[in-house]
This record gives sequence, C-alpha cells and structure tokens, in this order.
Amino acid sequence: MVHSIIVPGVGGSEATHWQSWLQQQLVSSSRVQQKHWDRPVLNEWVAQFVKTVAAVKAPVQIIAHSFGCLTAVAALAEHPELNAKVKNLLLVAPANPARFGESGFARHSVGNYQQYFHQLKLAVPTTLLVSENDPWLSYVDALQLAQAWQLTPINLGQVGHVNVAAGFGPFPEILNYLLPENNRQPVKPMHQVPFNLKFA
Repeated sequence: MVHSIIVPGVGGSEATHWQSWLQQQLVSSSRVQQKHWDRPVLNEWVAQFVKTVAAVKAPVQIIAHSFGCLTAVAALAEHPELNAKVKNLLLVAPANPARFGESGFARHSVGNYQQYFHQLKLAVPTTLLVSENDPWLSYVDALQLAQAWQLTPINLGQVGHVNVAAGFGPFPEILNYLLPENNRQPVKPMHQVPFNLKFA
C-alpha cells in the first residue's frame, strides 16, 4: 500500500484545513511536523521532511500545500536518494519562493529563493494545482514556476490560497490526483490550464 505524507505550509494545517480532512480519509498516512510552524527556515523544514519520508518503509505519495510545496521540492532535489520511494507528488497552491529567504521570510533575509527554486528539477511524477487569485503566488508567477519545473499546471479557478480562509475544509476533488488506496470512485475532474510552452 502507498503511504501518504501530508506536508503543511506556514502555521501548519489546522483541524478544519483540507489537509487535515484528507488525512482522516486515508488509510495509511503521516504528517511532516515542524518545530517552528511560523518560522519557515527552508533547511530546517527540509530536514524534518527528510526525516519523515526516510522513516516510511513503503512507497509514498506526498501531498504538499503552500510553503510545504517548496519544502518538498527542495528536499527531493537535495536528497535524490528519496526519489525512488516517491510515486506521486501533489503540489497544491505553492507559495512564491521570492517571499522567502535563508532566515525564513524574505523581509528577514539577505536575499530570496526565487532563482534557487526556478533552477530545480523534479524527478518524480508531479501534479501542480494552482489558483488564479492566490495571494501567496500570482497566476503569472505560478505559470512561470510551472514552466521552470516543466509541469502543466491544473487551474482550480479563483479559489484563493486553497486554505481555510479561502473556504476550504473538505476538498473531495483532491482525491482525483492521488494514487488510489482502494478501488475508490473518482470525483468530477477539474480542467487544465491551456499551456503550450516548449521546453529545451
């Protein structure tokens, strides 16, 4: 059985967040825990991610949100030995790398992580879900990030940051993008972004 790993963003995912709802639907799952949920220092978050994934003996799928998406992408790039274990990576509403730096938020840092994340390559099957009006990542920036990662993003529409503030508790559509644990019936699929970029 595939084991699902939930990777929350800044603040963690509270009980009413869709990640918490999803975890209750899954038979085999765990969650990456951070020591400081309000201090997104990337190397510290990556270390906790690696510790969580390495502890699982089964194949895994990763469901990440916001800064958790950046954490997962950085961790898999920096620790390629984990890639063989990861059968599915789902990135939901990533945060903008330009808003973060070595001390956490970019405003507390010397620089930011935009260039770093735009040069990373993904070596696992990945799905990217984006929003047209996400306050943490503009739609234009989301398309640029998708291009850098060589992904065709799936447009969820005008759904904000896909969090509690945007009205997301239960999110049954997310099951369409997960590897099935059982013979679960898919929910009505969402539409893809028209995306005709050519990659070298």
